[in-house]
Amino acid sequence: MERLLKLFTLSCCILICSFQLHSQTPTLVWSDEFDGSSLDLTKWEPQIGDGCAEGICGWGNNELQYYQAENAEVSNGMLSIIAKKERVKSNAYTSARIRTKNLADFSYGRFEARIKLPAGAGLWPAFWMLSTDEPNGGWPMDGEIDIMEFTSAKPDHVYGTIHYGDPYPDNQFQGNNFYLYDGSLFTDNFHEFAIEWEPGEIRWYVDDILYSVKTAEDVAPYAWPFDNNRFHFILNTAIGGTLGGEVDDSIFPSAMMIDYVRVYDGNKPSIRGERVVANQETNVNYNIDKLSSGLNVQWTVPSDATIVSGQGTSQLTVNFGSTSGDVSATFDVGNGNESISIDVVVEPSYSKDFSFENFDEVGAATFFSSDGTLTEVQNPAPNTVNGSTLSGQYIRDAQTQYDVLFYETSAISNADQYAGVASDKKFFMDVYTNAPIGTEIILQLETSLATATNYPEGRHSRYVGTITENANWQRIAFSLLDRPDGGASTTIEKMAILFNSNTLTGDAYYFDNLDSYLAETGGQEPVNEVPSVSITSPANGSSFTTGSEVSIEASATDSDGSVTQVEFFVNGGSIGIDTVEPYAVSWSVAEGTQTITASATDNEGAISSSSEVSISGTTSGGTATVFYVSELITGTANAGGGSKYGTASVTILNDLNNPVSGALVSGTFSGTFNESVSGTTGSDGTVSFQTSTTARGGVVVDFCINNVEGDLTYDPTQNSGAFDCASTQRLNDIILSNNGAHSNELSVIIYPNPAKDELWMLAKGFNDNSRISIIDINGRVLIETRDITNPIDVSNLDKGIYFLQISDQEYRLQKKFLKY
Repeated sequence: MERLLKLFTLSCCILICSFQLHSQTPTLVWSDEFDGSSLDLTKWEPQIGDGCAEGICGWGNNELQYYQAENAEVSNGMLSIIAKKERVKSNAYTSARIRTKNLADFSYGRFEARIKLPAGAGLWPAFWMLSTDEPNGGWPMDGEIDIMEFTSAKPDHVYGTIHYGDPYPDNQFQGNNFYLYDGSLFTDNFHEFAIEWEPGEIRWYVDDILYSVKTAEDVAPYAWPFDNNRFHFILNTAIGGTLGGEVDDSIFPSAMMIDYVRVYDGNKPSIRGERVVANQETNVNYNIDKLSSGLNVQWTVPSDATIVSGQGTSQLTVNFGSTSGDVSATFDVGNGNESISIDVVVEPSYSKDFSFENFDEVGAATFFSSDGTLTEVQNPAPNTVNGSTLSGQYIRDAQTQYDVLFYETSAISNADQYAGVASDKKFFMDVYTNAPIGTEIILQLETSLATATNYPEGRHSRYVGTITENANWQRIAFSLLDRPDGGASTTIEKMAILFNSNTLTGDAYYFDNLDSYLAETGGQEPVNEVPSVSITSPANGSSFTTGSEVSIEASATDSDGSVTQVEFFVNGGSIGIDTVEPYAVSWSVAEGTQTITASATDNEGAISSSSEVSISGTTSGGTATVFYVSELITGTANAGGGSKYGTASVTILNDLNNPVSGALVSGTFSGTFNESVSGTTGSDGTVSFQTSTTARGGVVVDFCINNVEGDLTYDPTQNSGAFDCASTQRLNDIILSNNGAHSNELSVIIYPNPAKDELWMLAKGFNDNSRISIIDINGRVLIETRDITNPIDVSNLDKGIYFLQISDQEYRLQKKFLKY
C-alpha cells in the first residue's frame, strides 16, 4: 500500500508540475524497461475479458479476442503481448491488454516506446492513452491519444490519431500516417514511437522524425480535451474488428514486442523536413528542433545532393539530384555524439502522358456532378504556368462540409501505378485561388463499388496537394495520402476532387490541366499505343439508292489495352457510336458522294482515325416540285468542363424523297438557349447548327423551323413532324383557355431549373385554389397539390424532363423543367 501511495503521489506531481521545455536532456520521470521475469503489477494492470463486462462487447470495435493476463509475458528485457488462436468462452482468439490507470497517470511530457510490431493479417496492435478521471463525462469528450496504431494489412505505415467531440455516434477524430519509404516493414525491426504533449498541442514522432502536429485550433469548434486532464497508457493487440479486418489463422501465435516505455518531463531533439522530394528539387529545408542555439550540427546528404546553406547549424537547405538517401545530423548535447536521420526518397522525372480535364480541349474525364458550382470561364490571369484560354471556376458550397466534385473516367485501368512513393504515374493540376496558403486539395480514386454512404469501400486511394501561394497559378503535384480500401479494384470509375474538405467555406478555385504524368526512369511503362481502326463495310466506291438504309461497320483493336468505343462520321459529322464488337451503325444514304470515316478510343483515352471510304447515293424518276423537313434532331455537344452547346440537325428532302442541297434553313433554339440561326444544306440535304453560347447541368434543347428557301417551294404541310415555329407549341409558357384562346395576363416562374429536391413557383393571375400538377412526358400526373405558396417536393422523381401545370376553371399553363 505504501508503494502504491508513493506512485500515486508521483502521478499527481506529474499532473501539476509545469511542462518544462528541456531542449537537450529532459529528465526521465517514469519508465518500464521490462527487465524482470513477469509483468510489474505496480505499474500495469491487465484487463480481462471481451469488453462485455464494461458494456462494450467486442471492446466497441467488433474485436474477436478475449484478453487474459497470461498473454503478456516478460523475459530477456522484453514485454511480449501474444495473440493466440485459442477459444475462451465464445471468443476464438486470446491476447493481452494492459494499462497504467491509477498507477501512473500523466499530463504533458514526452511519452515513448520502442516496439517491434507483429506480422499477420487481422492483427491490430496499439500504444495509446485514455483519460483517467474523465472530468468531461467520458469518451470521447475526455479524449483519446493514439501514439501508435498499426494494422498488419498495411505493414509499411502506422497511424497517429486523436479522438474527441460529442458523445457517440457524433464523436470526431483526426490524425496522420507515417510511411516507411525504404522498402522495410514495421514488422521487420524495432522502431521508437513517441508523442510530445504540451498545453494546446500534441506532436507525433517515429524514430525522432516529426510527422504530425495537432493543436486546439485543429479540433475547433469542438473542445480540446487534452489540457488539465490526466491520461494513462494502454498497450494491446486486438484481433479483427473495424481496423484489424479479416483474420489469417495461420499466423498464430504472433507477438508485439516492447523494449521499453518511458516518460520524460520535456522534449528531445528531433528532425523534420520533406521525406519525398521531386527529382532535382532545390531549396529543400530540414531542421533539428529542441537544440540550443549555437550548437554545432554536422550534416550529411545523399551523394548527388548539394548543401546550399546551414552546415554547422540546426537548419539545413539542400538541392537534390536524382539519388535517394538519408539526410543525417550529428551533434553533441553533452552525452557524446548523437545522430538523427530522415530517409528521403527522390522521385523520378515525370513527363505529361495525357490530360483528364483541360478546358481548351476534350480530356479523358467527364464532369459528372458536384456539390458546388463548376463553370467554364476565361483564364483569370494567364502566365507561364498556365497560359490556357479557358479554365474551370469551382465555387465551393459553404453549406456542405464534405463538398465533392466528381468526374467520370475510364482512363485508369491500374490505379496501383499512382499509389506509391516514386510511383510509375503521378497527378498534377494547375490551381489559382485566394484560399489560405496551406489549404489542402484531395484527389480520390473510386471504383464502381463506392457510394455516398459506404466510405471507405470502393475508395482505392487518396492523394493530397497543398496551396502554396495566392492569386497566382501554381502547378500542384499530388502525393499519396492513404489507401482507404486496401482491397479495392484497380479499375477506376470516378475521380473525386475535394477542395478544403471537412470545412464550411465557400472559396473559389480556378483549376486547369488535371493531368497524368509518366515516370521517365524507374518503373516506366511503355508509352501508350494508339488503337487501330478501319472501315470494313461498305466497300470503297460502293453505290446505293438514295434513302436506303446501310450498315456501316468497322474493326478496331488496341495492342496494349482495350477499345472503349468507335465513333462513325459521314462528311465529318458524327452519325453514331458503338461500344461493343462488332462495331456498326445504321445510316440512310444521302444523294451524291459521301465520305465515311471511323475513330477508335482506347482505355487510356488515345484516339485514332480510319482511312476514308467513299460511296455515292443515286436517284431516278419524276420531277420534284416542293421540298419539306424530313428530320429534325436536337442534342448537345461537349464544350469541355461539363459545359455543353445546343445542337440541331435539319434534313430537307424533295417530294421525290431525294436530298435537297443548297436550301437556306433558318430556325430558332429555345429551352435552355434563345438564339436564331441559319445555314445551307449540303449534298446530303442536311444542315447542322450549334449555339454560340454554352450551358451546364441539365441542358434542354428545343429547335423549330422559321423558313426554308430554295429553288423549289417549301411545303411545311409535308413535314414529318410539327417542326414549324408558327404551328408548334414550344415548351415555354403555354397558356390555354378552354376554347384555345391565349391570355397574356397569366404567368408562372419556376426555380430552380434544373431542380433536385424542391421546386418553387411564382404564379401571376391564378387564385389560391388553382390546381398544381407535375406531369411526365407521357402525360401522366405524378404529383397534385393546391398549395400555391410552398415548394413542391420532387426529390422522389427519377431524373428526366417533367412539366409543372397550373390550372383553374378557365385557364391552364405549363412550364417545362428538368429533374437531376
